Amino acid sequence: MDTVKQEKQIASHYLAGNLRFLRKRRKMSQEELAMQLGLNRGNIASYENGSAEPKIGNLLRMAEYFSISLIDLAQRDLTQEETLQSLVRLQGLCPQERAKLEGLFEGALEFDKFLQGIYTCFSYKSKALDDANDLPREAVFLRSHFEQLFNAAQQLSERHLQLLRMCRTKEDSNGAANGTSHQT
Repeated sequence: MDTVKQEKQIASHYLAGNLRFLRKRRKMSQEELAMQLGLNRGNIASYENGSAEPKIGNLLRMAEYFSISLIDLAQRDLTQEETLQSLVRLQGLCPQERAKLEGLFEGALEFDKFLQGIYTCFSYKSKALDDANDLPREAVFLRSHFEQLFNAAQQLSERHLQLLRMCRTKEDSNGAANGTSHQT
């Protein structure tokens, strides 16, 4: 039981210090932060001095507002110099990572075009086979499995592109907030 109590005290200590640190880093008063989060200044003061713990909904709003994870907010000491670098890193991708993301996105678009090309070729050849009355069983089997494989690959490709678009959108919004947005 003592271990759980100690862990709760440590987490509460980090939360109080992190909240104060993040607020001051943005040069905000307690009143301004409270307005942004839909709370009152007294809530923020209580959280910062450790005399009260926020409800989970308020914790989630804080984490989202500061663009950090809930775990980082409550269980990491963000006021330390070495964690300051990781906090800045959370604000966006470095140029190499941004280039890698763009490369992955372009590769995904090329793969999607490749899939469409294969399907076009398959459709053309398949029409020629439709005219043949006696297709070998293996050809019917291959045709059926190709269509299933193509559909699965197409769905996977679409999801991959959606994920990459989401990453680009998030990076663009983070970059715009930090003044480092990139052009595509």
